[in-house]
Parts: sequence; C-alpha cells; structure tokens
Amino acid sequence: MQVQVSVIVAAYNEEHWLRRCLTSLKKQTLAALEVIIVDDGSTDGTATICDQYCARWPHLFRVIHQRNQGQGPARNAGITAAHGRYLGFVDADDWVEPTMYATLVATAERSHAQIVVCDVRKIYAATHRTTSLLSLPDATDHVAIATYLKYGLNNAYSGNKLYARSCWQKYRYQRMVYEDLDILLDMLSYCERVAYVQQPFYNYYKHAGSTTLDYTNPRLFDIMTAYQDAIEHAKVTYQDAVTYCVAKRILINLATPGFADYLAEFIELIR
Repeated sequence: MQVQVSVIVAAYNEEHWLRRCLTSLKKQTLAALEVIIVDDGSTDGTATICDQYCARWPHLFRVIHQRNQGQGPARNAGITAAHGRYLGFVDADDWVEPTMYATLVATAERSHAQIVVCDVRKIYAATHRTTSLLSLPDATDHVAIATYLKYGLNNAYSGNKLYARSCWQKYRYQRMVYEDLDILLDMLSYCERVAYVQQPFYNYYKHAGSTTLDYTNPRLFDIMTAYQDAIEHAKVTYQDAVTYCVAKRILINLATPGFADYLAEFIELIR
C-alpha cells in the first residue's frame, strides 16, 4: 500500500506524554499512514516506548534514534526518511483526533491545496482550561493567503497542517526555538493554494515543561531571528501581510515575562 501521509513525531524526554500521542496516531482512520518517531537522544524512557510501539505495530511505526540535536533537526531527519505523498507533524506531548488525517487528505485531494489547515484545541494543564478558537471565519478550499497570514490563528504552528511533499523541497527547520515561525509564514507565502477545515483536530497540550513556556531559557529569544527570517524570506507579494503578522505578534509578546527587555529591538524590527 502506498503511504499517503508520513507523520513525524520528534521526541526528547517525553516518557510522560508519548504514549498518548502515539496511541492517537494508531487510532487514525486513514489506513495509508506511517509514523516516524525521532528519538532525539532522550535520557528517560522515551526510547523504550518508541521501540515498544515499533515492535507491536511495525506496519505503522518506525523509529530513528539519534544523538540530541534539537526539535528542528529531529523533524528534518523525519522528513528525509518519509515515504508519504503528504507530511504532518505532531509534537510528542500533543495528540490528534482520529479523523484528522483522513479529512485533511480528502480536502487536499479535492482542492489541490499544497497545505491544508485545521483548528487547534489548547489544553492548559495548570488551570485545567480548554480553548478552541476558529483559525478563520469560514471553512474553504481556497483560503485568501494574505488574510490567513495577517489574521489567521495558528498560522505558524506545524502540527495543525497537512503538507504536500513538494512544500519541503526547499525548506528545512533550523536548530532554534520557534523553528516553526522561522519558516512557515515564508512557506505559506509561496503556496498557490491553501485550504482550511474548520475542525479542532489538533490538541496542543500547554504544560510547565513546554519549551516556549520556559521564559528562563535564553534560546527563547531566537524569536527575533525567526521574525526577521519570516519577513525577509517571504514572497514579495505577501511581505506586507507577513510584516503585519509579525508586528501583531510582537504586541502580544510584550505582555510576556522577559520580552519587554527586548522592546527596543522589537520596535526597530517593526520599523
């Protein structure tokens, strides 16, 4: 059977959450699926969990064990190993709904979109709160790309999207925090067609161990590089839309602990 979708799960010390993630992928209604788990030099029980799933369901799961390189390079290893016509990404502490990839593939085939987007359900571990907001007002097989870049929610997430393999011919993730933001706005700007499914198929688990919630991590401020790359590399047609998106994100980030220290740099970037 030809693989339609390769789902890449980069995992580093995720023994507490990984089973939930992999089980959600095992429950997918799309049969022509492969899951490539990249164990990025874990020092806990992550590697054992990966091997257990691969041993029990070898037709579905494959694992790459490598030395620790960071989430971006780990995802890149999965991209290189993938066989699917489409690619997807799920963080090891998140999970997806059973019909996610079947629905996104059907939409991609119908619309001929290079990227299909769905909504995100955010689960806040500390407060036991859940939110699910629409990425755009209406589902459509032909998203207005400038509108999605300027106003769309979750436009720089990797996990809530299905990608045609051709999207990754010229892109790879960088070794940095905010590796998604660094390339996804750019990638979207070069798409001929983007489709949107108005369903919260992707569950984003926000907990104390999340990288982008660790405001003591100096690498968090890779966000400045990501913002610059997003603007500079975007297709000229959509550069203003990407700049608007970045400016809006900066305003939101100024309320985040630690980001106010970079106010001068953010203002200069907007200018």
